Amino acid sequence: MNGGLFRAVLAGPGRTLVDAFANLEQAPQVERLLRHPKRDLLSARVTLTPQEGQGYWELTRIRQDIYIIIENFSYKDPRVEFVPGDGLVQFNFRVSGDMTLAVSRAEPLRCNRPSLLVWSQPAGVDINEWTAPSAHERNVAVSIRPEYLIDNFLPSAVDIPDRLRTFVANNHQKVDYCQMPLTAQMFEAVTRLIDNPYAGTRALVYTEAIALELLCNAVETFCSLSTAPTEEYTDRELRCLHATRDALMHQFAPVLTVRQLARSVGIAETTLRHGFRSLFGETMFDFSVRCRMQHALNLLRDKRWPVEKVAEAVGYAHATSFATAFRRQFDMRPIDVRRVKPR
Repeated sequence: MNGGLFRAVLAGPGRTLVDAFANLEQAPQVERLLRHPKRDLLSARVTLTPQEGQGYWELTRIRQDIYIIIENFSYKDPRVEFVPGDGLVQFNFRVSGDMTLAVSRAEPLRCNRPSLLVWSQPAGVDINEWTAPSAHERNVAVSIRPEYLIDNFLPSAVDIPDRLRTFVANNHQKVDYCQMPLTAQMFEAVTRLIDNPYAGTRALVYTEAIALELLCNAVETFCSLSTAPTEEYTDRELRCLHATRDALMHQFAPVLTVRQLARSVGIAETTLRHGFRSLFGETMFDFSVRCRMQHALNLLRDKRWPVEKVAEAVGYAHATSFATAFRRQFDMRPIDVRRVKPR
């Protein structure tokens, strides 16, 4: 693994997100620099060379409060970057790709399914981030100052949802994270932002508007979460929970039951149910359905399998039940995938 990611490219190894944005106007790798002085917006694009892969990073700064990174690229080789803590809260709205963050005591956090990953990294806490080779990253990362998040997206400091409070407090010495499903509204908004239809200053205003919409969606998701406190787990329990998640990510049919999963990883069913939701922000059932639907989408889009065969491949005995679940996830019918041109 080599070369680093956008921080190393723009500001040098070991520099922060804010350092990278501060160097946008001087970095030689930057192209298509845009400014909107009245709204204090700045944006630049970093395009991969043919030797590196294809695609680009699009970076936009909204004043000194919000930093937006639009990822639409695929590297030929794995890339790794040292990420110093910056005290910001980052919302990752992932559509596709395969990126890993060294955030867990037991195992790195691998993000290779559509999801909303929220994490905070206190100043002085350093981690590594890396991408898999040939993975098409389509992701929007919105980093925001905790104070700005409280002042502009929440009624008051006392009304912060408990799970979100752990991120904005930022008074601990470890990386905190929560991974949740990507809602249909988020999926659609991220796609619109990646495929921004505007140019020049209108593109900047559009980016600002959609980023704020995504933040509203994310905060609303936290407001609907259970207020149960975050539990602490042993290293062994964390390994079991991550092993369960890995099994659900790769076993689509037949669908694994909670009892089968608990026995295979060696943990009590009650601990598995509660721990999975606490650690990953969703139930095993919801996570399993999301993974199976994403696999189904890939089969329909890339291999162009018939709907009945896809339904069987992701654990559905009846194509109608599969079609209902698929439409609930993506707001389209399986047969409609054939009509959507790949981007």
